[in-house]
Amino acid sequence: MNGEAWPFLVARGRRRGYSALLVPGFLGEHGFLEETAVPLDEVSFHTASTPFGSLTWAEHAVTAADAGGEPRDEHGRPLVLLHGFLCPHGEPDDARAALARTDLLALAVYRRFLDAEEAFRAEASAPFEVGLARVAAPRSAPPPRPPVGISAPPREKPRRGLVWAGAAAVVAGAVVAVITLVSAGSGPEPAPACPRDVVTLSPLPSPVATCVLDGKVVGYSPQKAPVSPTPRK
Repeated sequence: MNGEAWPFLVARGRRRGYSALLVPGFLGEHGFLEETAVPLDEVSFHTASTPFGSLTWAEHAVTAADAGGEPRDEHGRPLVLLHGFLCPHGEPDDARAALARTDLLALAVYRRFLDAEEAFRAEASAPFEVGLARVAAPRSAPPPRPPVGISAPPREKPRRGLVWAGAAAVVAGAVVAVITLVSAGSGPEPAPACPRDVVTLSPLPSPVATCVLDGKVVGYSPQKAPVSPTPRK
C-alpha cells in the first residue's frame, strides 16, 4: 500500500537558533516538529509517533560546500540539518530512500535560509509517494456521550404575599402592644384643683365634677351660687 510523505527541515543558522524551515503543507501548526525532531546520538535515523502521523528524520552535517562558506555558527558550533518526512497514514517500508529525497530538498531550502536568516519564513512542502510497511489504524471517534437530562428547577411556592401579610400582622400587633402598655401605665388623669367659686361640695348624690380641696378629692357642682356673708359681730 502506498501513502504520502511530507518533507520537513529543522535547523539553525549562523545567527539564528533552531527553527522549522520546511513544514508539511497540510499542517496548521508545526511547533511539534521542533520539539520532536532533536539531534540524534548514535543512530542514522529515527521514527517517532506524533498526533499527526509517523515522523522520520535524520541528521546532515553541513559542509563548506553546502553552506557556501564556514559551516559553523557565530559561536563556532557546527551547523546540522534535521530533515525528514511526516507520514500521516503509516510508516514507510524504505525510510532510507525517502530520507535521500528529503536530504536534497532540505539542502536547497537551507541555502535560501542562509542568504537571509532574519527575514526567512518557513516554506510549505508538497508530499511525495512512498510505500507503507505498516498502516496506521484509523482513529475511532469517541463514543457520543449520553444526553444529560436537565430537570427544571422546582417552582417556588408563592410565599411572598404570605410573608408580607405575616410581617404586617407582626407590626400591627407590636403597635397594639405599645398602645396597651402606654395606656396601662398612664392611669386616669388626676383631678384638678378646686376653683374658687365652688359652692356645693360632696353632699350631692351624683357630683358632675371632681377637684382637689385641701389635699382631698371631692365632688362638686360647678354652678355658681350666692355665698351668704358672715354676720358681723
